[in-house]
Amino acid sequence: MQISSERISQDIEVIAAMTETPGAGHSRPTFTAQWAAARDYVVEQAARAGCKHRIDAAGNVHIRQKAISWDSRAWLSGSHIDSVPNGGKFDGVAGIVVPLELLRAASDAGTTLPLELIIFAEEEGTTFNLGMLGSRAWCGTLVEEALCALRNRHGQDYLEAGAPYGVDASRIESDRINPDHYCGFIEVHAEQGPAMWEQSVPVAVVTAINGRRQYIVTIAGQANHAGSTPMSYRKDALAAAAGVMASMEACAKAMAEEQPGTVLTVGRMTVEPNAINVIPGKVSFSIDLRSSTDAMINQCDGVLRGIIAGICDERRLAHEITETESLPARPMHPAVIQAIRNGARRAGVDTMGQTTSGALHDAAILSFCVPAAMLFVASKDGISHNPAEFSRVEDIATAARIVCEVVQQPLAVKAIRLTQLNRADLQEFVGLVGGAWEHSPWIAERAWSRRPFSSVQHLHECMCDAVIVSDRQAKLELINAHPDLVGKLAQQGKLTPESTREQSAAGLMELAPAEVAAFARFNAEYREKFGFPFVICARENKKAAILAAFPVRLSHSAEQEVEAALHEIQKIAYLRLVDLIEED
Repeated sequence: MQISSERISQDIEVIAAMTETPGAGHSRPTFTAQWAAARDYVVEQAARAGCKHRIDAAGNVHIRQKAISWDSRAWLSGSHIDSVPNGGKFDGVAGIVVPLELLRAASDAGTTLPLELIIFAEEEGTTFNLGMLGSRAWCGTLVEEALCALRNRHGQDYLEAGAPYGVDASRIESDRINPDHYCGFIEVHAEQGPAMWEQSVPVAVVTAINGRRQYIVTIAGQANHAGSTPMSYRKDALAAAAGVMASMEACAKAMAEEQPGTVLTVGRMTVEPNAINVIPGKVSFSIDLRSSTDAMINQCDGVLRGIIAGICDERRLAHEITETESLPARPMHPAVIQAIRNGARRAGVDTMGQTTSGALHDAAILSFCVPAAMLFVASKDGISHNPAEFSRVEDIATAARIVCEVVQQPLAVKAIRLTQLNRADLQEFVGLVGGAWEHSPWIAERAWSRRPFSSVQHLHECMCDAVIVSDRQAKLELINAHPDLVGKLAQQGKLTPESTREQSAAGLMELAPAEVAAFARFNAEYREKFGFPFVICARENKKAAILAAFPVRLSHSAEQEVEAALHEIQKIAYLRLVDLIEED
């Protein structure tokens, strides 16, 4: 199959011209004529390539080759076509044109491709003040009543505005995603950050998507005459809001030092009565909070609430905080991540990066239903939601070649077969299973010579033997390779994907401030006594059990704890190997 960069470029330019604001960026609010024109262009292009389409009850467009039935298993790939006001031409659109080009290339080659292109309705959140509506409604995480409560600029709710474009309230519940119809989901997207461009990385697999919490804050003071009201008598809601924003910005900067990627944005504000000679009596503004760990989001939540309450109390003003959205940080599926890496290798892509996403995407919603991951293409200078947004068409074509390789293979939920391990040379073997032992590839190196392995259990035993015969220093280094639970690395989003999933499974990414403080206190006490981190198999325990284990193990001797830590590490490694390897 031949991928055409020229067709991809033409798609992007044609869709870019469908805007409410010609010459001033690209504006395609959901359920507008411009949005519909862009959607219809994609449908028409796919139809020319022999494809059929349907629109689900939530307003999302699905496209498959006519030879692929709707109830057969296929890969899902797509993104959104709506935009922020005066946005760029690549955001969302890159993820649409990739599967579109694959369907055309398959038609050119006369082959069938188990691929479904999806165009999600209302991803950005600027049309109805809440993002990912199409994917949420399709996945069932947003019910009909919630869609009725959302309004666009014309006062229409989602169901009313979407009715002419296929939204059908009567079918939303019955027309939900059927996970059995999908191998997995891959969303291609511009990075929307500077790192990949600066490091000359054209494409990167995304291993996790940051969580997001959004709020509407209302501060109520007293409108009064601007000329005759002394400063000491004023109840100025706008002045209070300004103080809140300045304080929150300072705190967010400090928290970003502790947890890189933590950001806080006030993006929308209304002032009443909004007159030049009247003291503002009421102000409402939005807050968008994001971070790579749920623990940091919870911490920031407490801080911003404290700031708002403190400033309003000092000024004798009333306030109200309404949480409008709360989405947790989402790890991407390891099998899809591995499939993308394998696809890149087969596509001859030499420079393949790995990253996390600070922006939220439909992939985060889909990940609750089907195995999902993302593939980023580099963004020049990290500029996005701006007419200056730019990604190289050749990078998008590279992403298309990778996705093409992926969708032609069945998804191996367990990414490695035992026969593959037994045939692997040393470098490949370590690359495949070295990560089962946290930052300690030497264990896989020593076990490699004992091939062939008859089972995962046999492989695990050989790896454990390599640890048992090692000297005390190597054992201590193995223990020290593990992160503190709810520690600095977790809060900075720098855990390995395996550790992230394990701590998340134990509920350690969703802790109250008091629980975070308890872990910090126990971690410090344990390190002070033994000189290495507290290690426990998080997947076999929940947060309450882990906290209860600290005092018990603190009563042990150092030798007892070395043995206890190694025993827990062996359990962690075994579960990781079981996740990875399919026995023949």
